Amino acid sequence: MASRAQCRPLLRLAQRRVSEPIPRCFRSIPSPPSTIVVQRFSTSPRRRQDPTPAGPPPAPPAPPVPPELTPNQSKDRKGSRLAPRLIFAAAFLLLGSFAGSSARLLVSPPTPPEPGSEEDEYTISVLHDQASKLPIVKQLSSDPAWESWNAYNTLPPGHRRSHIAAGALRGSRGVGGYQRIFYNKDTGELISVIYFGASTIGWPGVVHGGCLATILDESCGRAAFKQWGGLTGVTASLTLQYKKATLANGFYVIKVKPRAEEDLPESERGKRHYKCYVDATVVEPASGQVNIIADALFVGGEGRKGKKKNNFWGGNGKADAHAQF
Repeated sequence: MASRAQCRPLLRLAQRRVSEPIPRCFRSIPSPPSTIVVQRFSTSPRRRQDPTPAGPPPAPPAPPVPPELTPNQSKDRKGSRLAPRLIFAAAFLLLGSFAGSSARLLVSPPTPPEPGSEEDEYTISVLHDQASKLPIVKQLSSDPAWESWNAYNTLPPGHRRSHIAAGALRGSRGVGGYQRIFYNKDTGELISVIYFGASTIGWPGVVHGGCLATILDESCGRAAFKQWGGLTGVTASLTLQYKKATLANGFYVIKVKPRAEEDLPESERGKRHYKCYVDATVVEPASGQVNIIADALFVGGEGRKGKKKNNFWGGNGKADAHAQF
């Protein structure tokens, strides 16, 4: 009761302030009506408790019920979900089929046609038709500065049968499907457009490095023999840098050019009558990517003393048409 007596003066003071009139200086300022709630203080334990009646907690609000779909709307929704799944399934099916077919062709390619057969002759005609549409073949064929011929056509029949490229690698399965030689007599540059068949591979799908070395050796030799006016010689050195894999069943361009006199070291100048330094590259015709870089040295021609010797094909030292192989 002592605490209740102490709080009574405070209650009286609060009631007095509410009932007092507002001074004139503050009457012009509008203010919202305020309500003072006076709560009696109590020391009783029961009155200290929360006046909110005890009871179970309110239940959470129920989730909103989605509106019922009409049969047409449900079909549209199912169709919109089914279409992407069908597209993904078809895409993966096509991708799997393509990957499986590619792997099968790479591991077990079909048997190439036998040289001289009807199938081989037909394949060669198709390759010649495809090669005639290549931009570089069109350009060189229309330029009068370049003369051209098919490889190995001038070889004697006896030598052609024992020749590695014209004999063992003949036909569309080797390098006999298409190999056209273009020669510029003004610059000495020589360009070969060649098709590597299915039987030139070492690793599945990749042309054997030895086959590439053989073709580059022949191409560099042609340029050297042309420099010597049709006289022949032998390979003294051949260096190759394999930059990228050369794939079979495709066309490639081999560019060969003898080094000019001013590009040779001082000690090698004046020896072009029996020495020929050659630079060569193997290039993809579509992208221009360089697959192989080569340099070679050939010796022969007129010999070190400048005396013309009988050439390899049985001539008498003059330019022989057989050297244009």
